[in-house]
Amino acid sequence: MSQPPQLPESPLPEVSLRCERGEPRGLRSRLSGRLTAWLRSACGGLLGLGVLGLGACDFGEEDARIPGDPLGTFQVTARLTDSSCGPGALGSEDLWEFQVELAADGAEIYWLNGDDPVAGRLAADQVSFAFDSAGTVQLIEPRPGMPGCAVTRTDRASGVLDAAGDVRGFSGSLSYGFVPGAGSDCSEAIGVEGGFYTLPCEIRYTMRAERIAAPN
Repeated sequence: MSQPPQLPESPLPEVSLRCERGEPRGLRSRLSGRLTAWLRSACGGLLGLGVLGLGACDFGEEDARIPGDPLGTFQVTARLTDSSCGPGALGSEDLWEFQVELAADGAEIYWLNGDDPVAGRLAADQVSFAFDSAGTVQLIEPRPGMPGCAVTRTDRASGVLDAAGDVRGFSGSLSYGFVPGAGSDCSEAIGVEGGFYTLPCEIRYTMRAERIAAPN
């Protein structure tokens, strides 16, 4: 079972994917692995907007791992609906499954499928939810004559719980957007195997989930 990418709770941790000065040879092959690693593991926290690398990302006295009132553990199935980033971009898959714990506390909802829970918004109806997060990674360091490439990743997830309180499932969507920073030259990151087809771009999934473990 593949690990979903994770939406971070706060800006993505700094990840320096350096290209050695004066050594462009092999850059594209190095970038291929680094781009995939960025999507899958550099964004620790939520859904990973996991898809997308959706992933991907300690609190409350009630539970050391996830705050609020537990809603249970859910098996999520995410299906790719559209990707302007290109087929298989950043290791994205057409079908991806993972498990997530949910909890709620008033107007906040928490998602945990990584090391730390991610806080989202729970609407007044107590069933509509939304998560979002953004951060910038210096994908290619500047070198003589090249400005380097910084890419901002924006992860969003939204959906509806099937009930308020005793939640047995939920459905919704995940999206991951990638935009080059001002003044960046990201041409070396485009057309790389497992990388981007074009920039800016976005990867979108639908998701459905069923509860597999009741709250403790």
